[in-house]
Amino acid sequence: MRFPVVLFDLNGTLVDTSADLTAALNETLTHLDRPLLEEAQVRTWSGEGLRGLLRAALLATGPAPTDLEISDWLHDFRARYAAHLGQRARAYPGVAETLDALMHAGVRMAIVTNKPEAPSLGLLAQLHLARYFDYFMTCDGDVPRKPDPTGALRLMEQLGGTPAHTLMVGSSRIDRETAQNADITCALVQHSDVESARIQVRGLGADFVLDDFAMLRALVLGSRA
Repeated sequence: MRFPVVLFDLNGTLVDTSADLTAALNETLTHLDRPLLEEAQVRTWSGEGLRGLLRAALLATGPAPTDLEISDWLHDFRARYAAHLGQRARAYPGVAETLDALMHAGVRMAIVTNKPEAPSLGLLAQLHLARYFDYFMTCDGDVPRKPDPTGALRLMEQLGGTPAHTLMVGSSRIDRETAQNADITCALVQHSDVESARIQVRGLGADFVLDDFAMLRALVLGSRA
């Protein structure tokens, strides 16, 4: 087995929540008398966390916000996101089948996300994915957010892994930087059919880029180069 320990990002990697995020974001923007955004635009900010997403949306729809304004509006956005989360969310194709195969092969798996704990765990339970993971690291605790490597390294140690045999699976620049900072191998999954988005993922400098989530099984188990 090539990677007996695998750490996963959640949103944008395992689960597509862009429709729920867009709905919550547009409600907040409407409340602030700002124009609405298309889901395709929101997808480009995947991995930035709720604060980063809100900041990007505000920059795209009007005057640049101050840090204090973002903090004031973040509570509203977070509440709207929690209310919408799961309404249209779905696991990406091949995720459940691949995780099941890895679990039965003895791979230890955990999630490290910049999203809050309650909605993240609720989403995993709703989509019947929680059973595949031994540990969860969210943004609610005392561990710094990605791309700080602390969370990833702590999970690796809890799962009995080593840097040489641990794989970080994500879909964004932040995931690649997290793996780099932790000195572990990184695989990025590109789910988009838009060529410009695929080129962007390929240009992030990951060790591996997967055009299909099901390719992860061969990579982790070492059955293909």
